[in-house]
Amino acid sequence: MSTVAVTTFTDPACPWAFSAEPIRWRLKWRYGDQLDWSLRMAGLSESGASYEKMGFTPERAAEVLRLFDTYGQPLFTGSSRPVGATWPACRAIVAVREHRGVDAAVSLLRRLHVLALSEGRELSADDTIDTAITRAGFDVAEVRGWVAEDAVEQAFLTDLHDTRHPTPAALALDQKLANSGEDWTPRDGEDAGPGRRYTCPSYRLSAGEVSLEAPGFHTPLTIETLVSNVAPGLEQRPWAEDAGEVVAWAAGEPLSTQEIAGVLDLDDRAAAREQLVAAGAAEHPVGNDAYWTAA
Repeated sequence: MSTVAVTTFTDPACPWAFSAEPIRWRLKWRYGDQLDWSLRMAGLSESGASYEKMGFTPERAAEVLRLFDTYGQPLFTGSSRPVGATWPACRAIVAVREHRGVDAAVSLLRRLHVLALSEGRELSADDTIDTAITRAGFDVAEVRGWVAEDAVEQAFLTDLHDTRHPTPAALALDQKLANSGEDWTPRDGEDAGPGRRYTCPSYRLSAGEVSLEAPGFHTPLTIETLVSNVAPGLEQRPWAEDAGEVVAWAAGEPLSTQEIAGVLDLDDRAAAREQLVAAGAAEHPVGNDAYWTAA
């Protein structure tokens, strides 16, 4: 069976990355195991000082987050949202990835997204990270032990390097990239790179000798078009016909209203909600919307 390697550059604090989760679920439904996912953590801020220098106050952070409602993910609606470091959470995700694999790391990333962007918790706080670890089904002490390992730290530093060394194809779309950031310092003997980094989320799709880049946020159709171009022979599962089918397929993983709408290929999340209610799905309110599981 043909497969496409999908590398995602992301960060648990990024609302763009959070807003792209419906795309990932569309792809998982459409292509299943034909896509081989990997994860690179961008590490947007080591201490939060870079946000402070930009005047990105907690009040401004909450104001900006509200603008993402158009993309449909459940968002925190308070007037002030903590702004701080993302490296501690990124390290925990990398630790889980290195010890338990990509799917486990994605599970932790999802819980951190919800805590930070749906519930408005401080991402850098130990309690937030530990809560996410527990919700993802891992032992806090074990994950904390992994984070302290030299090999995990080296893997995290490699993620930072890869994020800040875009390919020539990505650099050709400079408007979709960002500055490397003053938090990142090259290791001894390491080249500094072009001074640009992938924004979150960015995708690299590869099959055989063909590799395509999608830096920055894109529409679902753009990413699906890239998949079809890099591997036109992949089988495409028909879109789901009803919301009950989607929550059953998710096998206990809570999906947002927008994520379910995406798998139904619906532009209207209100229509997806109607289907979910009719199917008797269990609603788990958070932020300004909800996640859903089978009853």
